[in-house]
Amino acid sequence: MARSADRAAFRTADAVRTHSESVARVSRLAHAMAGSGIGDGDRVALVVDAGADAVEAYLAVGLTGATAVQVNDRLQVAEVGEVLDQARPRAVVCTPEQADRLRDVVTGGGAQLLGWGGGHDLDLEEAARVPSTARAPQVLVDPSSAGVVGFTSGTTGRPKGVVHTHQGLARIIRHMPAHDGLRWGSRCGFTGTLAFAAGIWGVVLPHLYVGGQISWMAGLAPDAWVERMVRERTGFTYVPTPLMGAFADEVRRRPEVLEHLDGVLHSGSLAAREATADLVDAIGHRYVETYGMTETGAPVTATVPDDWRPGTAADDPFASAGRPVPIAEVCVLGPDGTELGPGEVGEVVVSSETLFAGYLDDPEQTAEAMPDGRLRTGDLGSLDEAGYLYVRGRAKDMIVTGGMNVYPAEVERVLAQADGVVDVAVLGMPDERWGETVVAAVVAAPGAEVDLQALDVFVRARLAGYKKPTRVEVVDALPRNASLKVRKDVLRQQLEGAR
Repeated sequence: MARSADRAAFRTADAVRTHSESVARVSRLAHAMAGSGIGDGDRVALVVDAGADAVEAYLAVGLTGATAVQVNDRLQVAEVGEVLDQARPRAVVCTPEQADRLRDVVTGGGAQLLGWGGGHDLDLEEAARVPSTARAPQVLVDPSSAGVVGFTSGTTGRPKGVVHTHQGLARIIRHMPAHDGLRWGSRCGFTGTLAFAAGIWGVVLPHLYVGGQISWMAGLAPDAWVERMVRERTGFTYVPTPLMGAFADEVRRRPEVLEHLDGVLHSGSLAAREATADLVDAIGHRYVETYGMTETGAPVTATVPDDWRPGTAADDPFASAGRPVPIAEVCVLGPDGTELGPGEVGEVVVSSETLFAGYLDDPEQTAEAMPDGRLRTGDLGSLDEAGYLYVRGRAKDMIVTGGMNVYPAEVERVLAQADGVVDVAVLGMPDERWGETVVAAVVAAPGAEVDLQALDVFVRARLAGYKKPTRVEVVDALPRNASLKVRKDVLRQQLEGAR
């Protein structure tokens, strides 16, 4: 039997990198980064495509004592620049595709550019190949200092950095195997990206922690995805909301995939009850639903195998996000702050051993989100008698489309800059495939016309694709109340009528 160090850590369709090889590369990268001046107290941003190299760079940053700042690789250049302006990193790590488009915004901000190949301040590929038996840099770091920052949009439409400490990050990684039912040596068919820090600390690093492997499967069609899982004896995978039905159908066609499959995770956006029931019908007790967010680190609720067997205590397991995990507490509060009883809908408020340390350089927003040490999630939900959580919607304006968070204010800010637009409002509308889709209503300036085709080009250049409205309606005026705030409830009715 192979030693753990000789087991595959990362796998593509035609290449394997073992744990021992990866550990050696991470150590070399960390020494090279430290040699370039990166260390305790510095911030290093990562704008990376999914792959072993990117994960190794992420780990190397931590070994120098610096703070890893995860930046969504799907953002447009201007959006990345806005995040970097807030984070003020000493260096930015970019995979080749990202380096080509971001070079000017990185160097223009005075940061070092780290990447693979020539033309960088530090060539990480060359650094990873340098023969060395040296251990990782021996750096003393305050466990309560910032270990990772994951950026998420705020209600103002501006991105906000969610800070987790080195200590908190370690706690998250240790707890995740229990949440997701990971066994020692678990083999993951990773269908996500590294766009969010949660993908790294929630799936990738926990698998490495249990001596498992990550097989990169993002972008595969369901038949190719399941074929790879059968061939590689995959034990765990993540199913995005839009692919739940197709994955269930493919499992029925290839039932042998279930011989080694222990867990199928779904999270990040609300799934239709019917889609959940269909997937559970196909995979049974292997289905795992969780509820959490970047601020909670690890999930705060999760389902367990018995939830899908007869006798479950849940009112409706297919509509539920499970019960609080052992390290968390969940309650529902009314507008006056009193705790609500079973079935009553209010704001979901959570506490957990893995809660974030605060928003980057923003104590006021931190205090607003956690006035008493508990996180006000901004989500509406209810608990049943047995403690199962049912997320009902959002008290805030956030739109969740295909698992991606979109704040209307951010989209509105861009649309308002377009030629001919004098007023704009954005909201989420139900969508069978994506859960919600982004819809905009715009008002033309006096004497002007809004060219929808030109508007589409304008938005595509400034916003990630998932933030772009899939529908734009030109209206005479936006409905407003006496305080001149847009009545989005009235606007929603108007748009539904127009459709």
